[in-house]
Amino acid sequence: MKRYYRVGELAKLYGVSPDLLRYYEEKGLLCPQRQENGYRAYRVQDVWRLNVIRDLRVLDVPVETIRRYLDSHSAATTRQLLQDELALLDGQIAHLQALRRTVQRRLDSCTRAFTLPLEQCFAQEFPARRCHSLARPYRTDAEMDPLIQELRRFDPEHLYVWGNDGIGSYLSVEGALAGRCQEYTGVFILHPGGESRLDAGTYLCLGYRGPNTRNAELVPRLLAEARARDLAPAGPLLEFLLADIHTSADDADHVTELQLRVAPAR
Repeated sequence: MKRYYRVGELAKLYGVSPDLLRYYEEKGLLCPQRQENGYRAYRVQDVWRLNVIRDLRVLDVPVETIRRYLDSHSAATTRQLLQDELALLDGQIAHLQALRRTVQRRLDSCTRAFTLPLEQCFAQEFPARRCHSLARPYRTDAEMDPLIQELRRFDPEHLYVWGNDGIGSYLSVEGALAGRCQEYTGVFILHPGGESRLDAGTYLCLGYRGPNTRNAELVPRLLAEARARDLAPAGPLLEFLLADIHTSADDADHVTELQLRVAPAR
C-alpha cells in the first residue's frame, strides 16, 4: 500500500481537481507533508480525512464546520454533527414541501382559469371569503400592481402574485349601471386571515378571455342576465384576474371572471 500520494495522484483517486485539494489545505482540512523537492505528500491519514470531507460536503456541511469537527474528532462530536445535519435536512425538506404546495396551488389555479366556462352566465353559491383589501380607486392596470404589492405586506411569505387566482378588484355597481364598466374602487386578495371579507351569497358569474376592456361588452351582459332572472345587485361587482400579465404576455390568454352578488328583485 502506498504510504504517500502526490497531489495529482490523490486528485485522480478521488476524481477531484488538485486545486480543490489545495483549497482544503488552505482551510486547514488537509495537512500534507512537504518533500525535499517541495512537492506535497499526502499520507494515509490525509486519505481518511478526505473521505470524511467528501461525505460531509455531499451533505452541504460548511467547510469551517468540517474543520472544527476534524480538529475535535470523536464519537461524541460525530453524533452531534449528524444530529445537527439531520435537523438541518428536516428544515430543508419542510421548506421544499411548502414550495411544492405553492407551485401545486399555482398550477391548480392555471387549470381552473383555462377550464372556466366562458361567456356564459351561471349562478354560484359562495361562503364568506376572507380577504385583505384596499379601498383605493384606480384606473389602469399599471396602477393596480403597486396596490397588490401593498396587500402582500400582510403576509409576504405566503401572499404570492404569480398564478394566484384569488386576486381581483372591486367595480362600482353604480358606475356599471351607468355604463362606466371599468370604474375600480379598490383591490383585494383572498387570504384566510384577511381583515375584510366578501359576503356569502348567490353570485352571478361570467368569465371571458381577452383584455379587461371587454368589460364594456360583458358587464352590461351580466347586469342584463340578472334582470332577466329577476335578480338585483346585492353587493359589490367583483373582477377576478384568473390569468393575467403574470401568466402570459399575450392578453388574448388572459382570463377574467366577473362575480356579482345578487338577491331576488323586489
